[in-house]
Amino acid sequence: MNTNKTLRSLILSGLFLVPFVPFIISGSMLFPFITGKNFAFRIIVEIVFALWLVLASRDKESRPKKSWLLGAVWIFVAVIALADVFGESPLKSIWSNFERMEGLLSLVHFALYFTVLTSVFHTQKLWDWFWATWVGSALIMCLYALLQLGGKITINQGGVRVDGTFGNAIYLAVFLVFTIFFSTFLFLRSKNKKSHLWYFVPVVLLQSFVLYHTATRGAVLGLLGGIIVTVVLTVLFDKASADKKLRKTSLSVLIGIVVFVGGFFAVRNTSFVKTSPVLARFASLSLSEVKTQGRYFIWPMAIRGSLERPILGWGQENFNYIFNKDYDPRMYNQELWFDRAHSAPLDWLVAGGLLGFISYLSLFFFALWYLWKDRHQAFSFLEKSIITGLIAGYAFQAIFVFDNLVSYILFFSVLAFIASKTSGNHIRFPESLEKKSAQPIISAVVTILFLSSLFYLNIRPIETAQTLIDALRAGGAKDYKTSLDDFQKALSIGYAGQAEIREQLASAAPSFLTNGVPADIQSQYVALTRREFEKQIAETPNDMRYHNFYGIFLRSIGNSAGALTYLNRAHELSPRKQAVLLDIAGTYVVAKDYTKALDAFKQAYELETSNQNAALAYGVGAIYADQNTLAQQIFSRLPRETVLFDDRIVGALADKGQYSELVSLFKERIAEGQDSIQNNVSLAVSYYRLGDTQNAIGTLTRLAQNKPEYKADADKFINDIISGKVPKQ
Repeated sequence: MNTNKTLRSLILSGLFLVPFVPFIISGSMLFPFITGKNFAFRIIVEIVFALWLVLASRDKESRPKKSWLLGAVWIFVAVIALADVFGESPLKSIWSNFERMEGLLSLVHFALYFTVLTSVFHTQKLWDWFWATWVGSALIMCLYALLQLGGKITINQGGVRVDGTFGNAIYLAVFLVFTIFFSTFLFLRSKNKKSHLWYFVPVVLLQSFVLYHTATRGAVLGLLGGIIVTVVLTVLFDKASADKKLRKTSLSVLIGIVVFVGGFFAVRNTSFVKTSPVLARFASLSLSEVKTQGRYFIWPMAIRGSLERPILGWGQENFNYIFNKDYDPRMYNQELWFDRAHSAPLDWLVAGGLLGFISYLSLFFFALWYLWKDRHQAFSFLEKSIITGLIAGYAFQAIFVFDNLVSYILFFSVLAFIASKTSGNHIRFPESLEKKSAQPIISAVVTILFLSSLFYLNIRPIETAQTLIDALRAGGAKDYKTSLDDFQKALSIGYAGQAEIREQLASAAPSFLTNGVPADIQSQYVALTRREFEKQIAETPNDMRYHNFYGIFLRSIGNSAGALTYLNRAHELSPRKQAVLLDIAGTYVVAKDYTKALDAFKQAYELETSNQNAALAYGVGAIYADQNTLAQQIFSRLPRETVLFDDRIVGALADKGQYSELVSLFKERIAEGQDSIQNNVSLAVSYYRLGDTQNAIGTLTRLAQNKPEYKADADKFINDIISGKVPKQ
C-alpha cells in the first residue's frame, strides 16, 4: 500500500467535505446555526492538517510553494495574535464565544486550511472539482431556500428574507455571491460551452433568484459591482483575445446592468415596488436611510476607537468596549449590544490596529498581484478578470457586513487557489525531519498534538455548549435542580462559553426565584450566580455588560444597594447609555428612593429627548416622586395611545394610591375598545379602593353579562366586595 497516496486521499476527502459544512445545524448546542458548523470545520481542518504534516514530511511536492501570499496569510495571523494577547480581553480574543466562534482559534484554523489546500491541490482538475462541489452545495441550499419561500420550511429569521441553513440572510447572500462566480468560472473554462449553456444558465439564474430573496443589498450590489469589474477588464483590456464574441457579450452585459439599474431607479417609487417587501428594501436605499441605521453611528465609533490604540488595536471580540464607552443615545431604537462594527475592514482595524489592518489588506494586494503577475500563464485573461471581479465583489459587500465562518472559508479558498498557481519553490523542511527514521517520531508527535487539540479545542467546548442547552431546557421544564446541576457542570468544563453561561444563569433569575421553587435550590442558585459573576467581573473589569447583568440580578434578589454599586459602575463605563440609567432609576424605585429615581430618569431622558420610552419612564418617575404636574407635562408630549396603554403608568399610580387616576385611565381604555376582562377587573378594584363599592359591583356585573365565561369569577368578586373582603385579581 502506498502510504503517501493513502494520506493524500484522506486529506482530499476531508477537504471535499468542507463545502457541505453550511448544512450543519446543531440543535443540541447553543446558537445551533453557528456552533455546529464551526466545530465541524475545525475538526475537519485539524484532521487534514495532521495528515498533511505527516505527508509533507514524506513528500516534498506536498508542501506549499514559497510566496508573498503565503507569507501574508501567516503574517496576518501573527499580527492579530499579538493584538489579541496585548488587547483588552486576551482570553475572549482567543476563544471568542458561542455566538460568533471567531477569535484567534478560528483565524488559525483558516490559515491551516489555506496551507493544506494550497499544498495538495496541484492540478486544475482538482480545483475544478472543488469549485463544482461548492456549486453543487449552493444548488442544494437554493432548493432548501425555495422550500422556505414556499412555506414548507420555516425562515429562521422570520419575515420574507430567506436564510437557508445559515440562520441569517446575509450569510446566505455572500455564500451565493461566491458560488455564482464559481459557476461562471467553470462555465467559461469548459471546452464545449454550447453544450453546457443549458446547465449554466438555470444554475446561475436559480442562485441569483435566491440571492434576490435574501434582500441583502450589500451582497447584491457586490455581485453587480464584481460583474462590472469583470466585464470592464474584459472589454477594455483583453486586447489579445481572439474571441471577439466574448468581448461583445461582455459589453452587452455591462450595458444590460446599466439599463437594469437605471430602470429600477426610474420605477422605485411605484406602488409595485413599494408593496414588494424585497424590492422595497432596495428602493429605500438612500443617504437619509443610512442615517437611521446602526452603521451611521458605529462606523465613526470604530474609527475613533482605533485611534485610541492605533498600532495593535483592541484585540478580536473587543469592539463592545468601544461601543459602550462611546455609545450614542440616538441609537435607542437600535440593538442594545453591538459587538461588531458591521464592516469587515473596520472590524480588523479595531481588532488589529494599523498593523492588523495593513496585513488584512495585504491579503487582497498579494492575491491580485500574483493573479495578474502569472508568469506561467496559469490563468487566461478572462479567468483573471472573473477572479478579480469576485474579489472586488466580496470586498465591496464586506464594507457593509462582518464576515462569518463560510465567507471566511470561501475567501481563504480563493486565496489558496491563487497561491497554488505561484511559481515559487516548495518550502524545505529541516533535513532531520526528512529522514526515514524520523517518520515514526513525527507521526507520534502529530498524533499527540491532534488528539490534544481535538479534545481541548472541540470536544470539551462541544460538551459545554450541549450542557448549557440541557440547563436551559431543564429550566424551561421547571426541573430546577437538574437545571442548576447542568449550569454547574457547564461552568466546570473549561473556559469556552463561560461568559455566556453566566449571562444565561443571571437571565434565569425570574424562573429560579418564583414561588414553588424549593428554598435550598434558590439559595444554591443565588450563591452560584453571585460567585460566577464576581469571577466574570474580575476577568473583565471594564466590560459594562457584566456589571449591568449582575446589577439587575442583585436587584431581583432584593439587594438594591449591591445592585446600585454595579449599575453605577456600568454607567461609568457607558455614561451615555440610557438603558443603564433606566436600570439605575428602576432600582431606586424598588428601594423607594423616589427623589434619586427621578433624577436618574431625568438624566436618561435628557440624553435623547426623542426616545419615547425614556420620556414615558421619566413621567413614571415623576408620579413616584409625587410630581404629577411634571408627569402630565411629559405625557402631553407623547402619543395618547402610548400613555393610555402602558402598564408602567398603571403600576406607578397603584403604588402611589392614585386610584381616581386609575379609574379615569381604565374607563378611557374601555371606551377606546379595550373592553377586556383585565381592564374591567382593574377598573372595579380601583373603584373599590376609592370606597365606591356601587360602581365596583356595577362594573363586575356588566363584565359578567358581556363575558359569560367569566361570570363565576365576577360573582365571587362581587360577594367579596359585599362581605367587605379585599378582592384579589
